[in-house]
Order: sequence, then C-alpha cells, then structure tokens
Amino acid sequence: MIFVKNFKSIKDQEWSSTKKYPGVRYKFLIDKDFTKSSGLSLGVCEIAPGGELILHYHAPNEIYVVNKGKGILNKSGEDEEIKKGDVVFISANAKHALRNNEKETLEFYWIFPTDRFSEVTYLY
Repeated sequence: MIFVKNFKSIKDQEWSSTKKYPGVRYKFLIDKDFTKSSGLSLGVCEIAPGGELILHYHAPNEIYVVNKGKGILNKSGEDEEIKKGDVVFISANAKHALRNNEKETLEFYWIFPTDRFSEVTYLY
C-alpha cells in the first residue's frame, strides 16, 4: 500500500489537545485509527509560544522532525535548543520535555514505531 498525506488532506480533522499540555495541539497523518497503515504512527504537533510538553517518557522510541520555529528540548535534565530542520531521536524510556520560549509557533512531526499513537503510554 502507498498513499500520500499532507496538511490539506487532514484539514477537516479536529485538532487534539489535553489539559496536561497547555498550548499544545496535534493531528494525525499516518495512524491506524485514521488510515489503513500499520507499523508507524506519525502526526504533526504545534506548541504555541509559552506552551510545553512536560517531562515524560514512554516505551517506544520516538523521532521529532522540526518543521517550523525553535524550542528547548529537555534531554533527561540537559537543555538543548532545537530548530527548523533538526531531527531528534529519543530512545525508549528516555525522559524528555519540549517547550516553546519563542514568539513563533513550534511545529514538528513525531514518529512512533506503533500502529497507533493511542498505543503509546505516557509516563511521568
């Protein structure tokens, strides 16, 4: 199977969010709950200025591909700036957080080696 997804193809999909992550919203591009895919879940996440994904970890590896803006990545207690064009590998159970201290929205893709994002249990 081969298919193409982009922002236009998900324009009618509602943004998801949670109170645990103020200023953070996301949509799904490749995910078994939305497509006929398997083996990977990929979505787009926006973090508004001042927003933050708080410190967490999860069993599967994860990749971020930064598409827009800048942010501060907390790598198990060590901060590093990430920006458009950066790719971040996060190993299984590595504690991480991401905050946007800039005036522009931070946008990135996440990729999990799971059929569904809903299979990923976030731990704190």
